[in-house]
Amino acid sequence: MEPNFQALQVIAEVALGIVGFSAILIGLSRASDGFSSPDNFRIQLLTYSAFSAMFCALLPFAIYTNTNPELSWTITNWILCIISVLGLLTFPKRMLALRKEGYKKLFPTQVFIFQTSVLSAIFLISGLMILGYIKAKANFYVICLMLFLVQSAFAFIRTMFVRIK
Repeated sequence: MEPNFQALQVIAEVALGIVGFSAILIGLSRASDGFSSPDNFRIQLLTYSAFSAMFCALLPFAIYTNTNPELSWTITNWILCIISVLGLLTFPKRMLALRKEGYKKLFPTQVFIFQTSVLSAIFLISGLMILGYIKAKANFYVICLMLFLVQSAFAFIRTMFVRIK
């Protein structure tokens, strides 16, 4: 199944928009003493998710070929899976550490579960595509990228509106 290049282009543009807004946010809120630990974490999660969505949306443009679509999907899905594993190895552990440092109100259990579940879902879906259990790869690939966008937008909104008092 050929990728939906139009959908991938829109996802890449939206991700680029989120990255751009976050750059403005960073520039406008940058104090001389830098960011607090929670704000630093949320901005890193935001940029990780947005850049992952953008990179993975552009990946099929470079990799996909009609002569060997199965190999193209395998490479693309492996890269998506590795990116999600990197997020799972980094962000849940850091959020738990921030909770232990006294930021439980900024990172309630529901937020931890939501953000970890998004990364886990991307890992699970990409793994199932690699193993061949999911045949509609183009559709599920777009779903994974949308999950990255949801993660990024969620982190952006929380960075903007949920502040330390």
